Amino acid sequence: MKHYYPAIFSPKGSGLEGYTLEFPDVPGCFTMGDDIDECYWMAQDALGLMLDGIDEKDYPVPSNVNDVDLSDSPEGSFVSLVCFDKEKYDAAVKNPIKAAGRRVGLNAKQTAKLLGAPYRTVKSWFKGTRQPPPWIERLVVEKIQNAY
Repeated sequence: MKHYYPAIFSPKGSGLEGYTLEFPDVPGCFTMGDDIDECYWMAQDALGLMLDGIDEKDYPVPSNVNDVDLSDSPEGSFVSLVCFDKEKYDAAVKNPIKAAGRRVGLNAKQTAKLLGAPYRTVKSWFKGTRQPPPWIERLVVEKIQNAY
């Protein structure tokens, strides 16, 4: 199920590029990114980490985006809704190689080419029928992220 939470995006300030982000409805949930796209991606991950282990019926109730107060926020701040897709988040946690590939727009064949690995092996990783040892999984995810 998808959940939408208002988030306050604030410029990093002090000559730094990017934004910080906080969720008024999820105490302690904040992140940052070097640009808007990265900030949105990081926001979804931060929500997942904060809501992990909580039953969906017990998730915080999101505020109306028009009711979020920006009076204490730095100049240039704005409010936007961030979508948290629990099913997508859970799938990414269970299959980090596939999730890393999807984040950068790679399918199994493209990932196999990037890694110099057999297509059938990577395809089985993407399908979830086989998984490499955890240490290889971490290296593969890192290689995908660093390539793009």
